[in-house]
Amino acid sequence: MPRGPAPGWRARKPPVLDHWLMAVVNQAGGPGQHKNGCYGELMVDGFADRDEAIAYEKALYRCAAYMHRNGIADISVHVDTEQDSGKWIVRFTVFDKTWGRKHIMDKHGPDRSKWPYDVRRKAS
Repeated sequence: MPRGPAPGWRARKPPVLDHWLMAVVNQAGGPGQHKNGCYGELMVDGFADRDEAIAYEKALYRCAAYMHRNGIADISVHVDTEQDSGKWIVRFTVFDKTWGRKHIMDKHGPDRSKWPYDVRRKAS
């Protein structure tokens, strides 16, 4: 007997913006075709208020983490939210995760205690 649909608490929270992230990756030529780790930048404007812009900012981080965790694309994202002439702008840059790890190792060395952020470090 087939299983039913996944429970509601497992569903991805909208907005799902995988297509925005993949558009930047595909514009650079596809996965692995980055320049110095950066696939590119995309700017989305026209958000009415700060809350809506922040919701999209959080969604971009969530979607990048989902895509990395599920093997869709090995990417990370940096997002800047700013206001211009009363409208809010979300500007995001997509990076290759492997290149980012190499950059941290080159800059801070292999000692994790000297890294600015270590995902394996226990919360204090």
